[in-house]
Amino acid sequence: MCGIVGTLNKSGKPVMQDLLIKMRDRMFSRGPDDAGIWLDGRIGFGHRRLSIIDLSKNGHQPMVDEETGSVIVYNGEIYNFKEIREQLEKKSIKFKSNSDTEVVLKAYRLWGKACVERFNGMFAFAIWDKQCNGLFIARDRVGIKPLYYLNNNDICIFASRLGALMLHPECSRDIDEQALGFYLECGYVPAPWSILKGVKKLKPGYSLWIDEKGLKENCYWKIDSIKIDNSITKSSDDELVERLDHILREAVKSRLVSDVPLGAFLSGGIDSSLVSAIMCQCSNSTPKTFTIGFEEKDYDESLYALRIAKHLETDHHEKIMKSSDLLDLLDDNMFCYDEPFADFSSLPTMLVSRFARENVTVALSGDGGDELFAGYRDYALWKYLQIFYRIPQVLRNPLGSFMSKLSSKKYAVIGKSIKKKDLMNGFTFLRSIIREHRSLMFSDVKILKMQELFERRSADFPDLDVVSKLCRLDAAYYMADDILQKVDVASMSTSLEARVPILDHKVVEFSQSLPIRYKMKGLNSKWLLKKVLSRYVPSKLFERTKRGFAMPVRNWFRGELKDMVRDELSPSRVKQFGYLDPDIIQKLINFHISNKQDTHRILWALLSLLRWNKNFRS
Repeated sequence: MCGIVGTLNKSGKPVMQDLLIKMRDRMFSRGPDDAGIWLDGRIGFGHRRLSIIDLSKNGHQPMVDEETGSVIVYNGEIYNFKEIREQLEKKSIKFKSNSDTEVVLKAYRLWGKACVERFNGMFAFAIWDKQCNGLFIARDRVGIKPLYYLNNNDICIFASRLGALMLHPECSRDIDEQALGFYLECGYVPAPWSILKGVKKLKPGYSLWIDEKGLKENCYWKIDSIKIDNSITKSSDDELVERLDHILREAVKSRLVSDVPLGAFLSGGIDSSLVSAIMCQCSNSTPKTFTIGFEEKDYDESLYALRIAKHLETDHHEKIMKSSDLLDLLDDNMFCYDEPFADFSSLPTMLVSRFARENVTVALSGDGGDELFAGYRDYALWKYLQIFYRIPQVLRNPLGSFMSKLSSKKYAVIGKSIKKKDLMNGFTFLRSIIREHRSLMFSDVKILKMQELFERRSADFPDLDVVSKLCRLDAAYYMADDILQKVDVASMSTSLEARVPILDHKVVEFSQSLPIRYKMKGLNSKWLLKKVLSRYVPSKLFERTKRGFAMPVRNWFRGELKDMVRDELSPSRVKQFGYLDPDIIQKLINFHISNKQDTHRILWALLSLLRWNKNFRS
C-alpha cells in the first residue's frame, strides 16, 4: 500500500525534483517504509512505500522495466498476481522480484492497456511508456484506491491524495461550484469531480492514456453493465448459498497473502462477522480481530463483536473508551481528509485503524455488503414507498402534509419525501443532508443536483426493480466516494492497509446478477449473505437491528463543541469562504443549539468544509 505522485510537463520543461519530493512526502503515512524518485526530463514519478509483499529492496518504486524502459508507480494489491506471473513466465518474461508491482509492469509489456482487465485487486497506478511516449493511468473496478489528476495543455499531474496535488503551483485553489453543490447535498464529492476546479478523480473502472495527441479515457469495467440473471431462479437456495460461499472464500483467501502481520476489523455485524469467520477457516494461524467499544451503551456494540469472536475463537483485541475520546481525533481527522468530507463515522474508523495498527499492518474489512446485498434499512422502506408514487401527486400531497406534521421525525421526513414529484426525487430528498435547507446553496449558478446525477446514471439500468436500482446508485456513488474514501484515508493515516474481500469484482458481479428476492425477502435484508454466515455462526449471534457506528455529534454540538461550531462557522469565516449565506448558517446553528430542530448533519458538513478551507486554502 502506497502513495504515488507524478508530473508530465508537455512543454518539455524538466520536472522539478524538489517539488516532486515535497508532494511525495506529503503522503508519508501512506508509505513510511521506503521512498523513491525517478526523473527523465519532462516526466517524473515519486513513491512512498508501505511494504506488504516482498519486503526486500527488489520491491522498490518507481520500478523500471529494463527491456522497454517503461516505469511504474503503483498503489494497491493485485491478489491474483501469482497466477498472472505464471502466465507471463510461460511467455519467457523474467522477474527480479517477488512483488506484484513487477507483475503489473510486465503485464503491461505483454498486454498493453488491456492488462487491467486481468487484475483482481485494488489499485491505482501509472506507467510511463517510453516506447510510445505516453502515460497510462488506471484505477480499480470499484474505487477502493483513490487517484486525483490535473490535465491541461501544459501539464499532467496525478497523486493518491488531493493534498499532495495542491502543493503544485499549477493546481488551482478555486472551488469547483458543481462539486460544492454535490458536497452540500450528500456530504462527499462524487467522481469525476473534486472540490477544486481543474482537478478530477479518476472514476472507478477507468483508465487514461495521455500523449501529445491529448487525453483519452477508457471504461474497462462498469457495475451498470451487469445484468440480472433470471436463470438463477432455476438453482435451489442451497446451491446459491454454496456458490456465494465459494466466491467469498476465494476472495478472502486471496487477501490473506501478506509478508507482514494481518488481522480483521470485527464490529459484530453481518459483513465483518462473515469476513472474520471465513478468514478463520482459510488461515493457517489464529486470526487477530479488532473492536473498539464505548462506555456509553448508546454507542457501544463491542458485546456483539465479543460474542462472535468467542464463537470463532479469534485472538480478539478490544478497546473500550469514552465517546468523548473521539474528540481527541478531531483535528487529525479533519487534516487527513484533504477534501471536504462529512461522514463523521470516519472518527471511529480512524480510531479502530489506529488500534489495529498496534498489532498488524493489514486488516480485512467488511465494507460493501450493504450496497451489494441491500442491507440498508431504507431499501426496505423504498420497497413499499414506491407504491405511493403510483398515486397522482395531487392525491399524495395531503397524506404527505399530514405525515410531515407528526411528532415522529422518521414519519415527518417520509411525509415530505412522498410529496416529491417522483420516486427519484423522494429518494434524493431522503438521502440529502440539506433536505429542506436548500436555500443554503448558492442559487445564482446553474449546477446539477444529485437527483439529476442519479437519474442520468439509472438510465443505464432501466429494467431493474426499484431496490436494485437504488443499490446500484449507492454502489456507484455513496460506496465509492464516501465509504471507500473513509476507509482508505482512515487506515492509511496510520499506515494500515485495509482489504475489502466483499468487493472482489467476482463477488460484485455475482451479487448484481441476483434477482432482488435473494437479497431481500419481505423486510429481511441481506438474505443470501445471512444464509452464508449462518454456516459459520449461529443466527442468534448476528440477527439484530442494524446500527452502524453511532456517534454523539448531535449532543456534542449542544455541549462540548458548541463554542467551536459558533467560532468556526462565524459570519466572518463564512464570508471569507464565500458561496454560502452566513445568516442562514447562523439560523441552522441556533435551531440546533436551542433544540428547535436537529441540524447536526449539515452543521458537521459545514464545519468540515470550512476547516478544510482553513487547512488547505488559507
